[in-house]
Amino acid sequence: MQSFCYNRRMAEKTPSPLQASFWLSKQERIYILIICALFLFGLGARYLYLNNRKPSPPLDPQLEQADLSEQSHE
Repeated sequence: MQSFCYNRRMAEKTPSPLQASFWLSKQERIYILIICALFLFGLGARYLYLNNRKPSPPLDPQLEQADLSEQSHE
């Protein structure tokens, strides 16, 4: 019974302007939830993409030198 009275007193108490500025409407909560879900989906997709990439084959050092020398002539 004590907790019921306590909660009832808290509900009747008017919030300070600072507290009221942090309260969100139902629509704002839904927007934030959607944004967080999209962020987590993107983070998970990036993680899967980076983990499932096949490593590129090592380049031949002679080909690398030829590419560098061609670039210096331009």
